[in-house]
Amino acid sequence: MSSSDASRARQALGHRLREIRLDAHLTARELARRAGWNHTKVSKHENGHRVPSVQDLELWCRVCEATDLLPDLVAATREIEKMYVQLRRLHRTGTTRYQQQVLEEERQAKRHKVFCVSLIPGPAQTAQYATSILSDIAALNGYPAADVAETVQVRMERAELLRTSRVFHMILSENALRAAVVPDDVAAGQLEHLREIMDLPRVRLGVLPQRVRQHPPLCEFWITDDAEVEIETYSAILRIEQPGEIAVYRGLFEHYAQRAVYGSKARVLIDRALTDLRQHRSTS
Repeated sequence: MSSSDASRARQALGHRLREIRLDAHLTARELARRAGWNHTKVSKHENGHRVPSVQDLELWCRVCEATDLLPDLVAATREIEKMYVQLRRLHRTGTTRYQQQVLEEERQAKRHKVFCVSLIPGPAQTAQYATSILSDIAALNGYPAADVAETVQVRMERAELLRTSRVFHMILSENALRAAVVPDDVAAGQLEHLREIMDLPRVRLGVLPQRVRQHPPLCEFWITDDAEVEIETYSAILRIEQPGEIAVYRGLFEHYAQRAVYGSKARVLIDRALTDLRQHRSTS
């Protein structure tokens, strides 16, 4: 998943700014002249290439005599800033603190809906699986690996939330059961752990069979209390809070939930992946 949602939000803001300028019967050059800007600055804002500062918005609205629109425009820019957060900035004090932040957010929420394509979601991970994944992420992004053990410990605290009053509805693509993202022995232990947590009363674990048609592009996403969607990429975390955007992901989740298998049928797919993995290990 890229930052396409954030880009669309910037473009929508730009279109609104253009409408305000046109309603004021001003050309881009005239607006720039009155604001004391280079005319290219107006173009960058209107085309979504640059997010305006609060000061830019104040001046834009004052020149266009539309100061009543300023609060909504400021709110829109803050929403964009929240949507796209650099992982390097989140991790600047170490991955442990970031995982602690995630833990606190999950504690405050009551209902989680998770769709995963290639990875097992954090609360469902074993310590060995989490260690392998987090070590790879640290190496890929150049983070210090020294705090991986502490980070894993916090992630295991997240795992305890599966046994509380919070509801976790997790849908895993069958590929997530088979993707070679960790060593085989770690993958085997993870699959056995999935079989165990399936029986927890507040966990609903579904598996989306490989042959079920899926909507491209595939991406993993996490819906919290139907009020926020979070998507993590290699380099960034995208947070979505606009109702229209959230509705898209809720619709996707319900689409997959209706096509996933649960209970004994899901267990069959997990067992089949585990058997295939063990056979591969014995012949390699």
